[in-house]
Amino acid sequence: MRTITTFAVILSTAAFFAACQAKERAPAAETAAPAAGEGAAAPTTVSFATSDGWKIYASYRDAGAGKPAAILLHMLIADRRSYDGFGAKLAAAGFNVVALDSRGHGDSTKKDGETRHYAEFDDEEHKSSLLDVAAAKDFLAGKGADTSKLAIVGASIGANFALNYGADDADVRAVVLLSPGLDYHGVETAAAMAKYRGRSAYLVASDEDKYSADSVGKLHEIAADAAFKLFTDAGHGTRIFNAEPSFEDALVDWLAAQVK
Repeated sequence: MRTITTFAVILSTAAFFAACQAKERAPAAETAAPAAGEGAAAPTTVSFATSDGWKIYASYRDAGAGKPAAILLHMLIADRRSYDGFGAKLAAAGFNVVALDSRGHGDSTKKDGETRHYAEFDDEEHKSSLLDVAAAKDFLAGKGADTSKLAIVGASIGANFALNYGADDADVRAVVLLSPGLDYHGVETAAAMAKYRGRSAYLVASDEDKYSADSVGKLHEIAADAAFKLFTDAGHGTRIFNAEPSFEDALVDWLAAQVK
């Protein structure tokens, strides 16, 4: 009887850990996206180097030389595929689009030939992801995109990167911040919003995602002229697109209006 009981406990424990692992992998499901619509540029997998030795992989959609540029930054436990559907819509609207795997994520796991993972990063290493954005902009410029008309869309910590980069680059005409935080892994946003203020920003969160909702409220106090949207039960970051699919189209229209 004791043997049977022990075996049952082992099975129960194994099932518990399997469920935990599945939960950790769940964000990958959000990377499945609808196919590009008619008129959208098909994505090409590209890579480029950062100034500090990372090899960054990205999905690139070419809308043509002289067209505006967009950089898409994913959440901490996601990758570039979380923007497949949205990136296709932006490209169809005339944007040259790069959706990148930030350092330590997806295919971007090599720095100077050494394999690294974001789970190993300290706060300073997280902050260095801003160099990925700079490298993506250089790549777009090299492809003939008009990077003086640059939009950046970020989700979660990607939103914090978008705002911090935009605060220091006058070519950034618009940022979309999906579920930003006042501080994710040392990447803070209040001072960056004060510096960026006066240019176009769209602040987005869902009310049950309390930290992000509160952070968006604080950022809106700093930049009262920013566009603002608070959903209900829509989730975190790019999951908002799954819950509110029509919002993707509204954002594309908004971004097009900011960079024209």
